[in-house]
Amino acid sequence: MMRCGVAVLSSCVFAASALAQPTTITLTSKPLHTGVQRFGINLSGQTYWDSGQLLNNLVSRNPGFEGETWQSILHCKVATATTCIDENPWTVWPANFLANAHYEVLSGAGAGSTGTILTNSKADSKANLGVALAFTPSKTPLANGDFLLVRLDTIPSDPTAGWWPDKGNGAAISAELHDLSPHSKGKRALRIEAASPNQGASITSYFDSMEGNSFVQLHGLFRLTFRTKPITPGAELTIELMRLTKTAAVMHFNRSLTLKPGWNDYAFEFPIHEPPNSIGTIGLAFKVHGASLLLDDVSLTPASNSSNPTDFRNEVVQTLRDLHPGTLRYMDNGDSFGSSIENLLAPPFTRQRSGYSTQQTRAEDIPIGIPEFLSLCRSVGAEPWITLPPGLSTTEAARLINYFADYWITVFHTIHLELGNEQWNSGSFPGATINDPTAYAQRASAVFAAMRASKYFDPKKFDLVIGSWYAVPWWSQQELANSSSADTIAIAPYLFSTFNDARGVEAIFGPMLAQAEQIDSRPNSLMSQQAAAASAAHKNLAVYETNLGTMSGTASQSDIDSTVPSLGAALAVATHMLLMLRDLGITTQNFFALPEFENNFTNPNNQKETMPLWGAVVDMGGATNRRRPTFLALQLLNSALLSTELTTELSGPNPTWNQPLSANDKIALTNAHELQTFAFAEGTDRSLILLNLSRMQSLLIHLAGPEAPTGVVTQTVLTAAHITDSNEQQDLVEPRTAPYSATETLPPHSLTVLTWNKP
Repeated sequence: MMRCGVAVLSSCVFAASALAQPTTITLTSKPLHTGVQRFGINLSGQTYWDSGQLLNNLVSRNPGFEGETWQSILHCKVATATTCIDENPWTVWPANFLANAHYEVLSGAGAGSTGTILTNSKADSKANLGVALAFTPSKTPLANGDFLLVRLDTIPSDPTAGWWPDKGNGAAISAELHDLSPHSKGKRALRIEAASPNQGASITSYFDSMEGNSFVQLHGLFRLTFRTKPITPGAELTIELMRLTKTAAVMHFNRSLTLKPGWNDYAFEFPIHEPPNSIGTIGLAFKVHGASLLLDDVSLTPASNSSNPTDFRNEVVQTLRDLHPGTLRYMDNGDSFGSSIENLLAPPFTRQRSGYSTQQTRAEDIPIGIPEFLSLCRSVGAEPWITLPPGLSTTEAARLINYFADYWITVFHTIHLELGNEQWNSGSFPGATINDPTAYAQRASAVFAAMRASKYFDPKKFDLVIGSWYAVPWWSQQELANSSSADTIAIAPYLFSTFNDARGVEAIFGPMLAQAEQIDSRPNSLMSQQAAAASAAHKNLAVYETNLGTMSGTASQSDIDSTVPSLGAALAVATHMLLMLRDLGITTQNFFALPEFENNFTNPNNQKETMPLWGAVVDMGGATNRRRPTFLALQLLNSALLSTELTTELSGPNPTWNQPLSANDKIALTNAHELQTFAFAEGTDRSLILLNLSRMQSLLIHLAGPEAPTGVVTQTVLTAAHITDSNEQQDLVEPRTAPYSATETLPPHSLTVLTWNKP
């Protein structure tokens, strides 16, 4: 049998299928689902080393040298009227880290009570004891199992967090709290003292720092701005911007300034044209010798671009516009979890770093702000899905609704608000979870009730979301029984979590491509149970995250690299999202995520391995600007998803395969379908999505019925010569247009989209 490569789509001939009877796909006029949205994506979080370099300000980690706050959630294993012993024995906080912190009881009979933390001990892992808190008594004594929010509005912090300081011969760098620029809205500046002749000090922000890769190529006109004031007369400041390649330090900007008295704002514009594929860490340094000065509000951005009104890089905005997501989910990978709403609404130069984790004592980066995120959503035409800090107060909840009412509810059809991220997952997010379904749902109901009580709340404009645990339907059932104020329950059904069997294409992709049907389309599957629970509670079911979840197993690095970012993986994810829509009616789904070049893969054989997840792109404006096959599949699906899904009916051959029990995720399925069909309509627009999940066999089809394509039909096919092909090193997987015929052959391992206009 001949295999159909991308270059010969229009002329492929398959000996085994040429004489076969085609599968007739009848496109009916019967609506299956209404209110269908384009598939969404998670923004994930800002980084300084990989594809997560999202913001226009390339030195955005802590640009205003502001302070630090802390907000964590503790679970009282043992509680009295004035004490709480937390359940986590691995907490790293020192004694009295929380001294003078405010607390609020989040669950139980004392919910809503507040007071002050007096002292805390260190955790004792040997005794299996977490930190012990002593506090002023609440109105209602705490009980064992209650959740407690602890909040430090200001903690002693290093103003150079997010920067790399260097101090020589007694020079000092500290926070300046009083002598601030009249033009700055912040509360701090940076004091650099190196006044003696033999003293020197510098502070450097590094970015694009993943070894052997580049995700930000500098081309065009750039603008550097900052505020500074000399403390010693005639102080000189040197500014350097350079890329540190393996062979040289390539200087892009070098300027020494004799500072004018008083606070002054400085701005420099300069061109940069790096050689193609420049690789090496970039550093922006401010250096002082024999002088002292104050520094504040640093920004390094490309020159203004009228087509991009956001605070995000041009390449990020364009990538999202190309994807055209229906929703865009914000949760900033932890930087926002311990923040207040006031901080998330503050301008970047005044925003504080906010910690939450019980496994840390320092936060390095400010979170992406809600105003910047909303502006991005508006610019790319996506509905915002905002994951709010889990410690959100009822007062903050009402204030947030008032903020949206000033303008943003007129911009978006729906604003999705989710309380916390993965509240069940205390292992990944210690200090940011109410990891009990009843307690979490009751807290969410109180927060959402406060939102609904606002005179500006419009139930048609807001979708109030509780997050749940996909793998444990019982968890969702408990949440749904205690979530009267929520509209939606959201889960994260990942695929192919364990990867052990890599003996060949069939051993890998047979189970991977069967898994979606196994969990989405069969009775009593996990997704079917989740959908039934949501329906019984009269709540919407949504997907806050989905993707491959290939995080562990015994597969080799080469097998991981040829599987996880492959065309086959893209087809598996596309099938999963489409089946959740067609068979379960889940109209709002978010892929995870836009950035993230690679993460760690856990191999029990103690091999150090990585996985090319979770990002849909290799980079955005970096050395390659390549998009992974999953991005291309989602982009193609979003070009075809219309507001109403129509019913399709199949007759004639309906090829299947029997998937035996696999060591990969324990997948097994009888009669897994090779052909999957999905039709859509909106006004006079029509579309059809076809998936051939066979690893080797082409499929002959014939389209018929009252909604069958007519007139000018655009057909686009996403496939490649091999199911393992990816775009990591070169563009092997690309969508191609092909001539349309009512009877034609679908290539193996392919996604085909047809769009047309019905007269």
